[in-house]
Amino acid sequence: MATFDQLPDEQRAIVELVLQQGKSYDELSDMLGIPEARVRERARDALVQLAPVSVRGVEEDWRGQLADYVLGQQAGPEVTATRGHLRRSEAARSWTRSLLDSLEQLYPNGDLPAIPNGERATRASGATPSEPGPLGPSALAAVRRRRILAAAAGALVVLVAVLLWPIGLLTGDDDGDKSGNQAASTSPISTKRQGAAIIAKSKGKTQVLVQAQGLKPSTQTTAYQVWLYDSDSKRKSLGATPTDKQGNLQVIGDLPADYKQWKYIDVTSVTVTGEGQDQTVKTGASVLRGLLEMASKPIETGTGKNRATVLANITLLPLPDSNS
Repeated sequence: MATFDQLPDEQRAIVELVLQQGKSYDELSDMLGIPEARVRERARDALVQLAPVSVRGVEEDWRGQLADYVLGQQAGPEVTATRGHLRRSEAARSWTRSLLDSLEQLYPNGDLPAIPNGERATRASGATPSEPGPLGPSALAAVRRRRILAAAAGALVVLVAVLLWPIGLLTGDDDGDKSGNQAASTSPISTKRQGAAIIAKSKGKTQVLVQAQGLKPSTQTTAYQVWLYDSDSKRKSLGATPTDKQGNLQVIGDLPADYKQWKYIDVTSVTVTGEGQDQTVKTGASVLRGLLEMASKPIETGTGKNRATVLANITLLPLPDSNS
C-alpha cells in the first residue's frame, strides 16, 4: 500500500491536476503530450496502488469506473450508474472510502464525491432509493465519444471496426448479417437509422462494438444503451453513451460468458432526470435491434498484438413499428 506521496511522479502529477485543477483526461492528454488512454491508465493505476487491499473485492469491470468517479471524470448517466453500483456493492463502497481518505486533502474546499448508502441500509431507514439505472459497467465509457475511442480496453475492437465498418456492415451482406431481415421482415423500415454490432475475440476476451447512424443526437439528459436482449423483463446491459452531434453512436463492451444464449442485440434510448443524489435513469423504447447470430466462419484479422477473431457481424435495424 502506497501513500499519495509515494506514488510515481507521473501518477501523482496526474491525480493532482485532475483533483486540484479540475482537468479532464482529455485536457491532460493535450497538456502532457501523451495519449489520453495513458492518462486514464495512470490515474486508475494510482488509485489501485493507494488501496490495493480493499480493491481486491471490487469487480474488475467496475474498478476503472469507480476510479473515474472519485476523480470527477464522469457525468450524467455515468454518475448515475456508478452511484447505483455503490449502493449495491459494499466492496465498492469500502474501496471508495479508502480512496477518499487518501485523497481528501486534494479536493478543493473538501468537496468529496458522495458515497450513497447501501440498499439494505436505505430500506432499513424507510427511505426510497433513487433508481440505480440500467447502465452497466461499460457505459460508462466516457460521456464524450472520443474518450470511448481512446479507451485502452476497447482499442482492439475499434481496430476491427476500422477494418470492417465500411464494407457492407449496413447492407447485411456478411454471413452473420441475417439479423436485420429477420428482426424486421414484416414491415418497411427506415433506411437512415441503422447500425451494426461486431463481436470479436482476442487474448481470451470477447468484446462487442456497436456503431449506429441516423439516431436522434443526444442532449445533456439523453443517451443510448446497448443490451443483450430477450424481452423487456430479461436483458443485460453492455454499455451506454451519448451520440455525437450528427447522431452517430459507438459503444464498446465486454461480453459475458453466456452471451450466445441471448437472442438479440438491442439499442434503447435512455433519459436522465434529476440532479445529484436524486438523479435517475429511465430506459426508453428500442431504436435498433438485430438477431444475435454468429458468423458461419470466424474471420481472423490483424497481426501481432492486434490479432483478433471476428465472431459475428450483426446488422441492427429499427423495429417495424419504430418511427421515432
